[in-house]
Amino acid sequence: MNLFYIQSTIRGMSHVASFLEDNFIGMTWPGTGDLEEMSPEEWNERLRGHYRLEDTELAGVMKDLHAFVHTMQDGDYVIIKDDEWAYVGDLGDYYYDDSLGVEEDFICHRRGVTWLGRIPLEDLNDKVQALIHQAAPLAQFEHRVSQAQLDRYLTDMSEPTEGTEGTEGKSSPTTKVNKATIDAALHVMRQALDSEDINIRVRAAEAILQYARSQ
Repeated sequence: MNLFYIQSTIRGMSHVASFLEDNFIGMTWPGTGDLEEMSPEEWNERLRGHYRLEDTELAGVMKDLHAFVHTMQDGDYVIIKDDEWAYVGDLGDYYYDDSLGVEEDFICHRRGVTWLGRIPLEDLNDKVQALIHQAAPLAQFEHRVSQAQLDRYLTDMSEPTEGTEGTEGKSSPTTKVNKATIDAALHVMRQALDSEDINIRVRAAEAILQYARSQ
């Protein structure tokens, strides 16, 4: 089991609200198609065909995408953050979604996430602080997940004991929607009400009203 941090601000735009609301994380570089079954040579060809990248930048993009598609696994954990909170989730499978188009800023490479809760940034220990302050689009925690000390806040987040095989003791993703997750989503929706984008404000208002009517 591993822990990852992924940037949620892409080309100056924060995607925290959509990541939390729609239960996914993602990376850009659309127009390449589903990379899961492709060879590195095909990745290289498709990226060169859609983007004018120098060799060094191309190598970096391929490294990040390889980590996103192959190194990350169903059942690993991921952190995203805004200015106040870190949001922790349980990762699902990789998928490619270009249903909205393949514009340069569109997030087509995705992984589903079951959000487990949020933690104030100042409460994260030094090891996790180092992780979330890396400049790379995607970074892997260099220690055992237990050393992140997140279990104090996320009761569903546990690491199998050494030598344990399989997923025994792991909660089903459908059981992990808890009050902390709801509070985290509402916090982001309230922030989205101040967005300059009218569409984001409308969607945030609709989500909050829908939640209020369900109570």
